[in-house]
Amino acid sequence: MSILPTIIEETVRTHAAALTLYARQFFKGGNFHAAEEVVQDVFHRLSRQDQRPENLVAWLYTAVRNAAISAARSDKRREKREADRQVPLFKPEAENPFDAEKIALSLEKLDRKEREIVALHLWSDMPFSEIASLLGLSKTTVFRRYATALETLRQLLDEP
Repeated sequence: MSILPTIIEETVRTHAAALTLYARQFFKGGNFHAAEEVVQDVFHRLSRQDQRPENLVAWLYTAVRNAAISAARSDKRREKREADRQVPLFKPEAENPFDAEKIALSLEKLDRKEREIVALHLWSDMPFSEIASLLGLSKTTVFRRYATALETLRQLLDEP
């Protein structure tokens, strides 16, 4: 017999905020979003349990603690890997007439979404309609951000 949805709803209402606050201590800078994800995952695991844990509150705090420690470790390992390999966004070609380093630096100055749109459209040859669907944006928004990104790149590349 699984746990009743009403018990889970009441447990979320009663304990979610405190569990999130508790989970934040395990993340660099008290990352609220990471803590929130951990708590959501724990409640999801609770909903899949066949029966209610004997001491529900203790189970919740133990599960949140273990999940937060694990997630924080993963974050730390990912940050270290990313710091170790600073891969440039743009690899120069020998016959390319443009200053590859300047282009790479300019691309990195773009907003993340704009850079993603430029990469998807130019390097992946993806049409704006597919990019819009992928990113959950309207086609107009994607085109506008693409145009803004190109204009920003032009300005950055024209700087001495």
